[in-house]
Amino acid sequence: MKIVGKTDIGLVRETNQDAFKIVALGQSAGFALVCDGMGGVNGGDRASSIAKGEISESIKASFAEGMEEDEIRNVMLRAIDAANQKIYKTAKEHPELTGMGTTVVLVILYDGKAYVAHVGDSRLYRYQNGDLTQLTKDHSRVQDLVDRGMITQAEARVHPEKNMITRAVGIGPDVNVDFLTVAFDRGEKFLLCSDGLSNICTDEEIAQVLKTQEAEQAVETLIQLANMGGGHDNITVVITEN
Repeated sequence: MKIVGKTDIGLVRETNQDAFKIVALGQSAGFALVCDGMGGVNGGDRASSIAKGEISESIKASFAEGMEEDEIRNVMLRAIDAANQKIYKTAKEHPELTGMGTTVVLVILYDGKAYVAHVGDSRLYRYQNGDLTQLTKDHSRVQDLVDRGMITQAEARVHPEKNMITRAVGIGPDVNVDFLTVAFDRGEKFLLCSDGLSNICTDEEIAQVLKTQEAEQAVETLIQLANMGGGHDNITVVITEN
């Protein structure tokens, strides 16, 4: 198993409010995390940083090989809840940080499976046999409009409210987390990313890069493509190979 990642400030923003983490969990497991902060220059950076630290430490302290799916799910949900509580408490103590929060897409790879927890519009894709599939569903205003048949996916890409998310970690005392489990077969790749990539690059562009390049180069190329498309936001890309 190989996991590589990189974050880039982009071409417009003055700070990078994205964060990512890659950690080996013993000999046969690992996890990857991408966070995209929100809440102003200071708030977004603080929220994503807190989430990265809290989630990473919680999982490292709690995960053990041999766990069943329900146990792994609970480890992940507790980790995200710890981040939620810490961000929410910090904002309460510092009024200038009111409203800060962060997206989270978190994957634990273990025993041929990917265990996925996510909040917000940072995404997880699977690349398999030439096909790219989005596994997570955005918690966003435009996704709600798509679900209700009011706009198409193509219209969603250019919708003026495309950056409005409907869930985030840290904006309230509780957080609603989506969880799924998928097989992780040999030869497959997973891509975790912030919307700085997915708002610019099409699925076809991403798939072509993953088809032709190894993980290390693919990370660099995808960030370059997002910047070539305008670099309007921070860009974070993490790729796993099995």
